[in-house]
Amino acid sequence: MADGIVDSLLLDAIDMHVHGSPDVIPRKLHDIEIARKAKDGKLAGVLLKCHHCPTAARAYLAQQCVPGISIVGSIVLNRNVGGLNPFSVETEVKLGAKEVFFPTVSSANHIRFNKGDLRLAVPVTDTTGRLLPQVHEVLEVIAHTGVILGTGHLTPAESEQVIIAAQEKGIKKILVTHPEWEVTAMPVDQQARLAQRGVYFERCFYASNSEQKLSAEEVARQIRTVGAQTTVLSSDFGQIFNEEPLQGFRRFIQTMLGYGITQGEIEVMVKTNPKWLLQ
Repeated sequence: MADGIVDSLLLDAIDMHVHGSPDVIPRKLHDIEIARKAKDGKLAGVLLKCHHCPTAARAYLAQQCVPGISIVGSIVLNRNVGGLNPFSVETEVKLGAKEVFFPTVSSANHIRFNKGDLRLAVPVTDTTGRLLPQVHEVLEVIAHTGVILGTGHLTPAESEQVIIAAQEKGIKKILVTHPEWEVTAMPVDQQARLAQRGVYFERCFYASNSEQKLSAEEVARQIRTVGAQTTVLSSDFGQIFNEEPLQGFRRFIQTMLGYGITQGEIEVMVKTNPKWLLQ
């Protein structure tokens, strides 16, 4: 695939899922390096994510150091921020956070998958399977502020429960976090059903560049089945063992083109949809 085509698709694109330092997990680059390299790659913006601390203030400082590109932050509702804490959400949104992720490494699903201590989980349902009151409190804040709801590392069933409750509260910007990844793997028929409800799906290159080694052909199949119009492509890079995020984002685009995803579909997934979600 000609580099010029990939360059044109990267121009003004947004990577909605990048991990940088500082972090308790070793990362490839720090936030300012991520911003500089994204600007050099002519991206329009990057969303910073950290499982252990909010990134809105960090994103603000990175953008001051690297003007001319949009660097935005997020908050993940793990134990480190008090779990399903609406006050943390309110504060982070005021600081500029653009996405609120439900629990990731603190979700019961993630901990169970990794055979961890479930006593440390941040649950979203009670023992009868009903959403906890705190879920509704967080959703009220998201509905009021208009930021993105990310489903985090919940089970597909939990994600759908949260999505239905969110839409009942009028939340429109809903982004299912890497539905192709083995921990959160959502059946494609469920994805297609939720897409009909206006839900978006963030497909991350990490699933193909981790221990899972998910076939990129399978990612392309899911895109074709569910639709590019409700899909976002992100790198989810920043790991020490992977390329730098911009290189990973570039390779993801190139790989999807190689599996028959059209340039027009890529434009929608890396430019049109992210820009709408972040507005």
